[in-house]
Amino acid sequence: MKKLFFSLCCVLTALTIWAEEPVTILAPDTIINKQPFTLNDQGITISVSQGSAYPATYSYNNLGVTYFACLANANMTISAEQPIKGIAINGWVRKNFSATCNYGSIDFLSDDSEDTYGYPVLTVSDINNPSVTISCANQLRCFSVEVYFSQNPDEPQGEIMDTVRFVAVTAQALDYSEDSTYSSAGHYSYWVMLAPQQTYPQVWLSLYAAQRGDLSGQYSPYNYNVDEYTYVQLGSETWEYEYAYDQDFTITKTPQGYHFEGWIIADNDIQYEFVYDGPVSIAEPEEDETFLDLTRDGNETASKILQDGRLYIRRGDKTYNALGF
Repeated sequence: MKKLFFSLCCVLTALTIWAEEPVTILAPDTIINKQPFTLNDQGITISVSQGSAYPATYSYNNLGVTYFACLANANMTISAEQPIKGIAINGWVRKNFSATCNYGSIDFLSDDSEDTYGYPVLTVSDINNPSVTISCANQLRCFSVEVYFSQNPDEPQGEIMDTVRFVAVTAQALDYSEDSTYSSAGHYSYWVMLAPQQTYPQVWLSLYAAQRGDLSGQYSPYNYNVDEYTYVQLGSETWEYEYAYDQDFTITKTPQGYHFEGWIIADNDIQYEFVYDGPVSIAEPEEDETFLDLTRDGNETASKILQDGRLYIRRGDKTYNALGF
């Protein structure tokens, strides 16, 4: 009799949990970086084969919303204790997003050249199975997941992020690779400025190269080789700038110098995409006396600062711009 009573309580509990749908699973307020993980909440299990999670307060969270991500070429399985009818994911997808599922019919927002927000951004209908696996060709960031048991979710609705694209014609870099204030083995600090023919917007990339004297690499917050000093200068006035809250770019060596390709997302919620092919002018201590004085002068400690939209270095009572003047 006690066993029967316990079983009835379990059934009633499950019915109580799912009496109102959808069941909404929020992103965890924790940091997970590029690894498999599993979330369990309200009788729902979400397993991600390779993903990340970041609180809204995390310094490199580019959306300002707590989210968990299923990375490109990874899978996310959503399971429950009874057949699921539909899934709706509120979140964000990388440009040119695509995905498939093993049960039901999938629908999602996607744009060939721009990242997209959606509420929802992806849905799966007519699953009729206790679990469904979504395979993502591009990154999917989930603000929340809604699980339906008796009806299908509404179709995806969202907006495409505004994007500015430009081809840079000049590239200059400030070399901090020999300054232990900013650099360490395998983590050499450089500032790189890319400017188009019309001068603006200028993108300033604050990066950490794996090898001294070699800027090549894949750069993003997830790789821990960029920092908050990246920004975009929009005009000649000192106040015409926006900080970058996310960035992802690749630098490869070429016979002509380097090839840059990537993007930053600024605080004005505009994505700046850029490409560059050619040499990079690097200010090195042994070639620039002012720069030498700036980075290796006695025991004084230099500090990077952003002031009126421009990068400066302060050492003692002297302030220099990002090229050391």
